[in-house]
Amino acid sequence: MRKFNNRIIFCLLFVIFAIFIITKKESLPLEPLYEIPYFSYNDQNTNSFTVNNLKNKISIVDFFFTSCQGPCPAMNRYMSYLVDEFSEYSDIQFVSFSVDPHVDSSSHIKDYLDRMGLNYSNWYFLETEEPSIKRLLEDGFKFSADGLPGMHSTKFILVDSNAFIRGYYDPFLNEDFEKLEEHALYLLENI
Repeated sequence: MRKFNNRIIFCLLFVIFAIFIITKKESLPLEPLYEIPYFSYNDQNTNSFTVNNLKNKISIVDFFFTSCQGPCPAMNRYMSYLVDEFSEYSDIQFVSFSVDPHVDSSSHIKDYLDRMGLNYSNWYFLETEEPSIKRLLEDGFKFSADGLPGMHSTKFILVDSNAFIRGYYDPFLNEDFEKLEEHALYLLENI
């Protein structure tokens, strides 16, 4: 009977250990997925921002447009939360690409940021050009560019310090949003 009890205890400990290892492994960031190709745009202060600005920093990226009445204001709130959450880290930045190049000039974006109270030193809002933003969306971030500006992706993208995408996260799902925070912190502590 004692041997049987020891076997049960051993099996239970083994199962608990296996669950711990599997759970721990799933919570770590994904391997690099795609390298972001070269791009060059102006930010809200008319400073040049290229793919090279993604290197040596962890970046959280999204897509928006200033006249968006749909998900963009909520996405900005989630991103603003992340900016505040990671405010003590100098190795993280936030990048929002406009998908409406016909309207969103740097000055228009700057006015929008002033109106919305989104002026942060490490959050870059990029004026883009057509067709380069479509190419960047499709070839770089692997999103559809059909139906821009209104049909843009609402995912947040985690980019490592070598300008490789590490993961896609839905900010509207608590589990995804928490995973993004965890993965960003992991990268910050391991760059």
